[in-house]
Amino acid sequence: MRSAESALSLSTAAFALCFAVWTLFGPSMRLVAPELHIPASQAAFMKTLPILIGTVTRIPIGVLTDRWGARRTFSLLMFIAAMGAIGLSFSGSPAGLWAGAVLVGASGATFASGVQAVSSWTDPARQGVFLGIFGAGNVGSAITTLGMPVLLDALGWRRTFQVYGMVMALAALGYFWQMRDAPRRGAVRSFKALLAPLGAGRAWRFGGYYMATFGSFVAAALILSDVYIDSYRLSLKAAGALATTFTFTASLARIPGGRWSDRYGARKVMRYSLAGTALALVPVMAGPPVAATGVLFFLSGISMGVGMAATMRYVADYYPHSVGAVGGVVGALGGLGGVALPLAGSWMKAATGSVFLQVAPLLVVAVVALAVQVWAVRRQERVVVADTAGDLRALGHELGKAVDNPKSVVEPRLGNRRS
Repeated sequence: MRSAESALSLSTAAFALCFAVWTLFGPSMRLVAPELHIPASQAAFMKTLPILIGTVTRIPIGVLTDRWGARRTFSLLMFIAAMGAIGLSFSGSPAGLWAGAVLVGASGATFASGVQAVSSWTDPARQGVFLGIFGAGNVGSAITTLGMPVLLDALGWRRTFQVYGMVMALAALGYFWQMRDAPRRGAVRSFKALLAPLGAGRAWRFGGYYMATFGSFVAAALILSDVYIDSYRLSLKAAGALATTFTFTASLARIPGGRWSDRYGARKVMRYSLAGTALALVPVMAGPPVAATGVLFFLSGISMGVGMAATMRYVADYYPHSVGAVGGVVGALGGLGGVALPLAGSWMKAATGSVFLQVAPLLVVAVVALAVQVWAVRRQERVVVADTAGDLRALGHELGKAVDNPKSVVEPRLGNRRS
């Protein structure tokens, strides 16, 4: 495999499978928790544990991928997650679930490896759309929200987890066999050089944008089935089908989002994305009819997907030589949003008794991210204006000296010419 297109297709397919495994507790915990006598509070946290593990490991995995290449790191992470999914199927106690969930979390860290794999093969002019296509691997969550309820009904949760694990193990072998790392440009960079961009506030600000887009996407994917079941009394299959309209749309929206970011710039696309997300979520909190709720989540999913692509275009623009490391930080903060936001939503539900207010944290983080972006852009524009004014003052000073004493400008040039 020695082209950008082939690296993209293989990495995207692998990431889609990883995302399906990463979110496997979403629909299944309703069956797992009663059988293993897990309290509701523990079940809520356990549902997000793989997200948390995949999140905090993205930073070191991103750095290691920059150093060692995606072929080894991506394949190893997939194999670890496969063993975790198979191990979960034999759990007889909460302790077994905790251990399996930690291993399954490795599937979420593959994002940092995949971003490095795709960007390293792709020329800068196409990185937005290529990273958008790779990010559309989030569609793997649709495999879980739509397909897992069918498997759970037919096989039970233990055999379903075994199916997930075996498919992932085969995919890990296929990725290692087919994938090749892009040729390196220049010497291998030290860990210190790879970590240097992480000291910049801009990298962490991009992570905040990803928290408001990807983090909200993950949070919504985890709570949507509960919203449809608890509020509208839908069946697990019907709720899964409606949740899939959100996850599928948000994932595919990364592709036009990447294309628009290439064409119009990540800054403008991000601003419209965050505003669109906020506007779509506000009416949901009022508890509209189920059809309106479905449409509003559909629209919010489009906005989130577009914003995810814009964030990664930001990273490729500003940190072309540390995409893995910075992408790891950005992905980690986004994943933390996927952990913290559903937990905050559960707290809102318990405190208010309203299922719909679970989306309030998603709205808040979108508004905050939008405000931060507006502030950062205006601050940067003021710096540019100040620099330009300084340059003009310096030029005016030099012109004034030339008018007062022309020899001060001409003679040095003549002297250089004579020499």
